[in-house]
Amino acid sequence: MKLPTSRIASFLNNPDPAVRVILVYGPDAGLARERAVRLAKGAVPDLNDPFRVAALSPAALVDDPALLRDEMASLALGGGRRLIRIQNPGETLALALSHLLTDMPNTDSLLVIEAGELGKSSKLRALCEGENPCVCAIPCYVEDAAARQRTIGEILTAENIRATREVIATLAEILPPDRLAMRSELEKFALYVGKNNAATMADVHASVQDAGAAELDDLVFAVGAGEAKRVAQLIDRLYAEQTAPVAILRAAQRHFLRLHWARAQMDNGLDATAAVKRLSPPVFWKYESAMTSQLRRWKQSRTEQALRRLSDAEAALKRTGTPDALCAQVLLGLAA
Repeated sequence: MKLPTSRIASFLNNPDPAVRVILVYGPDAGLARERAVRLAKGAVPDLNDPFRVAALSPAALVDDPALLRDEMASLALGGGRRLIRIQNPGETLALALSHLLTDMPNTDSLLVIEAGELGKSSKLRALCEGENPCVCAIPCYVEDAAARQRTIGEILTAENIRATREVIATLAEILPPDRLAMRSELEKFALYVGKNNAATMADVHASVQDAGAAELDDLVFAVGAGEAKRVAQLIDRLYAEQTAPVAILRAAQRHFLRLHWARAQMDNGLDATAAVKRLSPPVFWKYESAMTSQLRRWKQSRTEQALRRLSDAEAALKRTGTPDALCAQVLLGLAA
């Protein structure tokens, strides 16, 4: 079965013991890793325990599909639940998993599969989203703005940091979309602010941006400025850091939505500088001049066209086998 978004949190807090196979997948690789590790530690707290944890490579299962069932049938030396982990599987894992699901051993072993984005035609995804009650799939999508702000607020609260809506909204705008990268930056931010203190916008400006979390902002501003060469360089860098194409496209959409809104303020009589000042969350100071300049260049009709192209590109990502190339093509086209 595929867990709906409304049930994921409760499942993570209290996994159904009848579920023996869990696939965690999606474009947010950091969120997939976070959830997979949480589920794994729920079964075996020490993931380095060689007697209770087995990490299988997809390549080994291609050579010996029966190995997966053998590991699931094995008992842990010294007792306790046994955990099998598989990371970054290809579609070749589907054969071994199919054999396992048709003949599940009578043990309490748990298999946690951590994958990246899987299309609707994925055999592996189809096996885990089927009707078999002992298997489930947990999708990990890039969060929308509201969910992202809730997540940031929860992380800061856990770190004993108080933050205003403005601080949280600004952090949501400038932090990396990947969950692990975002959590890492927030942990640094919490250390900077200090426990049991209130975070301010000055803290955000002084610590988060300087921590190097602005590459997506650099990219979308380069797109808006028509700097095609820089766009190509930044896309390559983000791909090297395993940033999902959909996260890049959504960052570009947020940028052009802000341009569109601010341009409407100009059409109602404000000058560009005043329109930029009205944006919420506020534009980070180092980008204010660039935002003002782009606002003068991008008319409403052009921002609307850009938003349509970005929306169409995101929809097309699910239909193409080369999402990296498609994302780069659209952004370079807008820059041109």
